[in-house]
Amino acid sequence: MDTVFVDVDTQFDFMDPKGTLYVPGSQEIAPNIRRLLEYATSHGITTISAMDAHVVNDPEFEQYGTHCVEGTPGQRRCFDDLPRLPRRLWRADARYEAADLKLEPGHHYVVQKRTFPMFANPWLAALREEEVFRHLPAVVFGVATDVCVLRDVLDLCQASARVRVVRDAIAGLTPADSERALQQMQDVGATFVTTDEIVRN
Repeated sequence: MDTVFVDVDTQFDFMDPKGTLYVPGSQEIAPNIRRLLEYATSHGITTISAMDAHVVNDPEFEQYGTHCVEGTPGQRRCFDDLPRLPRRLWRADARYEAADLKLEPGHHYVVQKRTFPMFANPWLAALREEEVFRHLPAVVFGVATDVCVLRDVLDLCQASARVRVVRDAIAGLTPADSERALQQMQDVGATFVTTDEIVRN
């Protein structure tokens, strides 16, 4: 597999100004996220769309407030029809078989999680244990720079993926924390690109 796109938490509660945990700047980056997902469609790029799927009274709400409760409108992906590739949903508590521990070329995986790291999903965690991400080029975009994007980039780098972060397709909760997050990403070996650089290639 040449590349995997990692689409982080592009959900209504984060990206819609009426969402319960709106990330400032999300509306501005939305066109670039759409371009990336459309590019994944046209080029058959395997995409992992990580998304929160919280339960009522989730302990995480004590820190961040109620958001992305499973089955609510706010939990839905903003670009639910993209990428237009064969799709598989992995729920936060889904069981898997040994035959499932792979990423198929040209597929879209919607991966739910109860807490913010995407590797909290047991299927993704098992893929990491199988070293599926080792040396795999990963293009990361979404929200929030200083929470989920940061954690997923750190985890992917730890899994020896070759991580590129799309600088104009991420947004964070606060400018100061986002700048620190970008530095942390760089410190562990992630590099930064623009949407134009990705879709040109």
